[in-house]
This record gives sequence, C-alpha cells and structure tokens, in this order.
Amino acid sequence: MSFKSKNIGTIYMDNFDYAILRLLEADGRQSYVGLAEQVGLSKTPCWARVQAMEKEGVIRGYRAVVDPAALGLGLTAFIQVSIEFGSHAAFEAAVVAHPAITECFTTAGDGDYLLRVATSDVGALDSLLREDLCLLPGVQRFSTKICLKTIKDGGPLTRTAEFARRAARR
Repeated sequence: MSFKSKNIGTIYMDNFDYAILRLLEADGRQSYVGLAEQVGLSKTPCWARVQAMEKEGVIRGYRAVVDPAALGLGLTAFIQVSIEFGSHAAFEAAVVAHPAITECFTTAGDGDYLLRVATSDVGALDSLLREDLCLLPGVQRFSTKICLKTIKDGGPLTRTAEFARRAARR
C-alpha cells in the first residue's frame, strides 16, 4: 500500500508498518522493544520504521486522551456555520484561536463549516453561541446539535484504512 507523503511524494507501506500503526494507535507509550516483539521485528528496524513514518507525517504526534467530563466539560455540541463569501481566512484564523472550538471542518452542502465545541452545560453553550460564535468574522447563520451520548470517539484510522483496502480489492 502507498500513500502520498507531505514531504517527498509516494511512500510504500507494508503489513509491518500497518501493524506498528495499529499498535501505536492503541498505546502510543509502549517501548520500541515491546512494539518490535508484537510485530515480529527486532528493535532497530521497528524504530527506523516509526522514525520514517514520523518524518513523513504519517504519525503526526502522540498525546494523552483526556476525558472532557473530568475537566468539567460535560456538553459537546456540533455547530454548522454558514459564512459570507470572502471571509474564510479570517473565520478560520478566529476558529483556530478560540479555545472552546475543539475541531473545525470545511463541508460541502448546507453550511460551510462544522465545528465541535465543548462546554460545561447548556447555559455555557448558549453564552458561547450568543456572545462569541455569532461575532466570528463573516458568520451569517449557524445551527446547533447537542450531543446526548458519545458512541464512538477517535476510532483507530488503521482499521479504517484496512477496511478501505479490502473494499478496493472487491
């Protein structure tokens, strides 16, 4: 399997690379020795593969997954935003700088962007919408959906890629 690298073009990945990624997605803190043992390589080739995938942007980083509720952020909402033509750069810069907006996606169809926000409760969400988001550059209108329960969050991308590879072979 190959992918387009941000840095040098097309990179070829084999089953060892996918196995390494699958294991790192499950536990990014494991040692190279443990990782190598699980995929059937020695430590040095395993380390070299991880380093190459980091260099090429396949692995973009490592982080702790924090429970929002543990930080008092018990409400997640998705906000579809339509903006004025020509305001995209200013809107995107404001979104990147806003701490309550945890994710932002450009979309096709109704609306221009989909935002994911985290707040403490409905009152805080109302304040965010009325006092902050409506003032972002170019905002014409928005529609909000409140998340009642998260069923799946941050699923492993290696499983998605493997599913896509199998589907392409059909």
